[in-house]
Amino acid sequence: MNKQHGISLISLLIGLLISSITLIGMMMIFRNTIQTTVPASESSRSDGERVSALLSSHMLLQDAGFGITDAAYNTHLRILNDDTLVALDALSGSIATGNTIVWLSDIAGSIQCNGLRADTSGGLWRVSCDNTMGNITPNTRLVLPSQYSTDDVEPITIVATRAPCWPFGIGVEGSIKITLVVQNSTEHFIDSSTCMVNFV
Repeated sequence: MNKQHGISLISLLIGLLISSITLIGMMMIFRNTIQTTVPASESSRSDGERVSALLSSHMLLQDAGFGITDAAYNTHLRILNDDTLVALDALSGSIATGNTIVWLSDIAGSIQCNGLRADTSGGLWRVSCDNTMGNITPNTRLVLPSQYSTDDVEPITIVATRAPCWPFGIGVEGSIKITLVVQNSTEHFIDSSTCMVNFV
């Protein structure tokens, strides 16, 4: 008599158990990969947006004092901490730090006031104001705050320094340098500066 060969119920259950363990392991690896890569991708995107916004901000800052003869700090350019003017001495090396910068420019005979304001959540706004550099109104958000509630992002700091500077290392010497200090996703600070060429 020939013995029959086949799969027993026990071997089916063992195979099912091994397959289940393998599947659970693969799902855990997939979950861990997603938990690692998505925040890293979001952080990279956020850092890229911040750098792009810094470039836009510096392009806006180049308008400060444009078309104004003898443009001067306090008269045509101001650093504010909230709505309080921060003094900037005439001495070389003097520093004014705040969360808002506003400036006047003369575009085709029309005086315009614009500026930038940092909010407490790490964002940066483009603002408009009146010809006395008052009535500051946020218009467009240039830098978004962090999308993660667990992130502790420092507000952007705006610093004016009395120092000789040159735009892109060439051209007319300016006397005021504006620096935006921004925290990135790795909690390091990026200093990005521009020379106010219309303040000589």
